[in-house]
Amino acid sequence: DRGVICTLDNPVYLTCVEGKTAHCLDRSARPRTIMFDPTEYRFKLALLRNNYDEMLHIIRTSTLLGQSIIAYLQQKGFPEIALHFVQDKNTRFDLAIECGNLDVALETARAIDRPECWERLAQQALKQGNHHCVSSAKGFPGGLFSSADS
Repeated sequence: DRGVICTLDNPVYLTCVEGKTAHCLDRSARPRTIMFDPTEYRFKLALLRNNYDEMLHIIRTSTLLGQSIIAYLQQKGFPEIALHFVQDKNTRFDLAIECGNLDVALETARAIDRPECWERLAQQALKQGNHHCVSSAKGFPGGLFSSADS
């Protein structure tokens, strides 16, 4: 992965990074020190290394929120981690269905309470063979449930 850590007015040549400090040289070869927030790249590095303890620590102690980090997690195939960031019920439901987390999907479907959510939940539960969750999906046609059993 690559990306922008911070935007600068003039180009610099990186010599060393220590924690939140980047040491560099400007175009006149003068040493400079630039402070930056390493949270996002630390999170992405922990994700790539499957260091879940570090990821959870960053989630709990930082303000690393927003659609960009959720989209990044989805793009990299980690919708279950994106669930930790999401408050919006519709997005949370979509992520729960995507990663197959029926408990979160059921809880969120109850809060949303729309027929299309119950339908999607029931279909995902059938795919996973979770008949209890299917029967919890109110409004789900019983004929489909009973035909799936036979």
